[in-house]
Amino acid sequence: MAHRKKTSPIEDLLDIASSINWKISLAIAIISYFFFHYFAIKVLPVATDLHSATDSLPKQLFITFSKFLQYVIPVIFIIGACVSSFKSKHRIKLLDKQSGIESIRDMSWQDFELLVGEAFRRKGFVVIENGCGGADGGIDLVLTKNGKKSIVQCKRWKTFSIGVPLIRELYGVMTSERANDCIFVSSGNYTAEARLFAEDKPIWLIDGAELLEMVAGVQVQPNIKRPSVYQQPVATSPECPLCGSVMVKRTARKGANAGNEFWGCSAYPGCRGTR
Repeated sequence: MAHRKKTSPIEDLLDIASSINWKISLAIAIISYFFFHYFAIKVLPVATDLHSATDSLPKQLFITFSKFLQYVIPVIFIIGACVSSFKSKHRIKLLDKQSGIESIRDMSWQDFELLVGEAFRRKGFVVIENGCGGADGGIDLVLTKNGKKSIVQCKRWKTFSIGVPLIRELYGVMTSERANDCIFVSSGNYTAEARLFAEDKPIWLIDGAELLEMVAGVQVQPNIKRPSVYQQPVATSPECPLCGSVMVKRTARKGANAGNEFWGCSAYPGCRGTR
C-alpha cells in the first residue's frame, strides 16, 4: 500500500482550502482574519510578579502568533479559493464535454479522477479530492452523504480487467478508515473473481458501462450517445498466476531467453509471477 508523502502544516491547510467549495474557503479567510486580528491587537497588562508572568505567558504567545496568523491563514484560504474555483470550472467543462466511453478512456488519470468526483458531486455527494498526487494510500476521493462516508479509488484503464488484489486492498483501506463502504471506478471491467469477492461486502464496483451511464445521467446537456449494445473492453492481458494482477509484456534481457518476449506481473518487483 502506498504511503503518504510528508507535508508541512501549511501545505496540508492549502490542500484542504483548495479541495472544498471556493465560497467556503473565502468565508474562512474573512472570518480567520477578524478572529486573529481581534487577539493580535490586544495588549496584556505588565506582569508585577512571577506568578502573574507565568499565567500571562500562554496568552502572550497566542497574541504573538495571532499577529502572524491574521495574515497567513487568510492568504492560504484565498489561494485555496482561487484554486478551488479554477478546478470547479475545469470539472464542469470536463464532464459536460464527454461524448462516450472512448473520450473518457483517452483522458489523463488526473482528469479521470476529477470527472468521477464531479459525477458524484452532481449526484448529491460532498466530495473531497485527495490531491491527484498518486501516493494517496489507496484513496482518490472521499464521499459523504446522509452521514455516511465512502472512499473511492479510480483506475483509467483501457483494456485491463481489475483483479481481486486491488479490490481486496481497497477493502482493507475502507476498514482502516472506518468508512461505511468503498467504491472502485474503472473505465474497463472486472474479473469474475473480483466481482465474486465484492458480492457480499460493502463494495461497489463501477465498470466502464456503469460509469458511462452515470456521466450521461448528470450532464447538463446530454452529450453522450448511448450505443444500443455496450461492448465491454476485452482484457488482452492474462492474470498473474501468483497474485492475480494483470500482466504486461516484457523482453528478457539476460540468460538463455534474452531477446524473447514473456508475460510478467505488473506488480513487479513486489511479485515475480511470469507466463
